[in-house]
Formats: sequence, structure tokens, C-alpha cells
Amino acid sequence: MAARKRRSTKGVTGKRERLTTKNAKFFAKRTSRGRFKELDELGRSLKADRRRKATRKVRSGYGDRGDRAA
Repeated sequence: MAARKRRSTKGVTGKRERLTTKNAKFFAKRTSRGRFKELDELGRSLKADRRRKATRKVRSGYGDRGDRAA
């Protein structure tokens, strides 16, 4: 019986979408099945972006990737 490779989806992320609730706004990432993978509060996310200068250039909508090493 041949061994099957496991697919790792940890590094694969899609474009962020902006969600608005009654109390807060969020940047959200979804899995390929449409479930939430990651939620970041908008204000905190933008404040963290101002604190740190990103060295990587990224496309629009993928702003959270700019400060990561890989």
C-alpha cells in the first residue's frame, strides 16, 4: 500500500475580506470550505502596521503578509 502525502494548508492563505458587526470591524480569512480561518480586529491590525515597516511588497488585500519572513 502506497503512503499518501498529507496536504499542509498552514501556509496557504487567501485574500482578506472586511467584516462589519455592530460592535467592531474585522479582517477575516476563510478556508477553501468557506469557514473562518483567522479574524483580526481592524483597528488593532492597522495600528500594528503603523508600528512596523514591512520589508516585503504584497498585493492589495494581502496586507498581513508584508511583515512575515516567509
